[in-house]
Amino acid sequence: MIRPLLAGLVFAATLLLVVTRPKRLSEALSTATGASLMVVTFIVPLPTAIYSVVAQWNVFLFFFGMMLIAAIADLAGFFDWAGALAAAASRGSGRLLLLNVFLVGIVISTFLSNDATALILTPVVYTIVTRLGLPVLPYLFATTFVADTASMTLPISNPINVLMIEGVKPPFGAYESHLLLPSLLVIVINVAVFAFVFRRPTARSFRFDWRSALNEAVPDPRFFRSTGIGLAVTASLYVTASAERWPLGVVATAGGLTLALMARLHGRLAIPRVRQHVSGSLFLFIAGLFILVKGVEDTGLTAALVGGLAQLVHGPVTAVVVGIAGTAFGANLVNNVPMMLVVLSGLPRTHLAAGAQQPFVFGALVGADLGPNLTPVGSLSTMLWLLVVRRRGIDVSTLDYLRLGALVTPGMLLVAAVALAVTFR
Repeated sequence: MIRPLLAGLVFAATLLLVVTRPKRLSEALSTATGASLMVVTFIVPLPTAIYSVVAQWNVFLFFFGMMLIAAIADLAGFFDWAGALAAAASRGSGRLLLLNVFLVGIVISTFLSNDATALILTPVVYTIVTRLGLPVLPYLFATTFVADTASMTLPISNPINVLMIEGVKPPFGAYESHLLLPSLLVIVINVAVFAFVFRRPTARSFRFDWRSALNEAVPDPRFFRSTGIGLAVTASLYVTASAERWPLGVVATAGGLTLALMARLHGRLAIPRVRQHVSGSLFLFIAGLFILVKGVEDTGLTAALVGGLAQLVHGPVTAVVVGIAGTAFGANLVNNVPMMLVVLSGLPRTHLAAGAQQPFVFGALVGADLGPNLTPVGSLSTMLWLLVVRRRGIDVSTLDYLRLGALVTPGMLLVAAVALAVTFR
């Protein structure tokens, strides 16, 4: 009885530190401390802790590869070019610019992950919007919301998706047949709600010298073109790898290293700038979470939690609803990464009604991907976005985020639940 209680306390206390960040304590240090407590109290033996991290090599490779790909794309001016192109295509309309920010965010989230959208597109949008003299918040909010809204389009669009694929291994065809429709619908809803809510702040015109902006965005046209080709090839390999069930981490790392080699050949490989994108603390954060979840898994807590949800499931439709509601609530309470890990760790020991496991898993993924739009602590990408905007002197209060999240997130979750449930009938 003491062991499960202690594991639960360590897990809960660690996640509380991650969410609240007292005295700006880093998430990586919090999870590393919690994982160490799991080991020193013998809740998780040291060999088991090491194995629980090493066994997730594909996830770590995926994170490394995606960060490296984003770094080289940034060096080539891809994000600045995309932002300038969005402004140029807006033809002087602030409202059309908001739509174009969404479109760029959708492409980046889909093929480079939601974290890339939050971390790299956000400062680009900030620079362009301030240069144009437009109010920044509508466009900055668009970058963080689309990062999560468009994050379930492909298995690579969100690290949460990679965790799910590693744990459950659904076929690529099944993934897309069930999640593509909900993805498209929620994107439309997000854009429509933002267009209505921000119709007055964005009802401004601007003048934009798009030729000079595009030239400034691309310092080396040859390097830019070769990087663009490399990104397109890597994106196509992602789709192939997902369909053939190849390790996505291997594809991401191979793509990143290839792009880095191309940058080196062009004389554009700036190691200090690459290091800014490749975060060692993120690996520590994820490794700590794996050990923490292993601790609550071995004491039966994750099985009990998922088992409690399973008791509410009586078929595919209720499985979708319970999966979405459970992880959406949990993600906004403790962040979506640990919430999804808890669900995946408890699933093998849980009995679900016949034909309900896949609907439950896909529902859980929808909740973990979309649910975090409700609060600023729900997903890692939103927390990264907050760091970016606050460094630029933009004060976004929790209440401001909650108000906007409450307008758009419940409707998106409801529509996604209906659309997903329909695919299982």
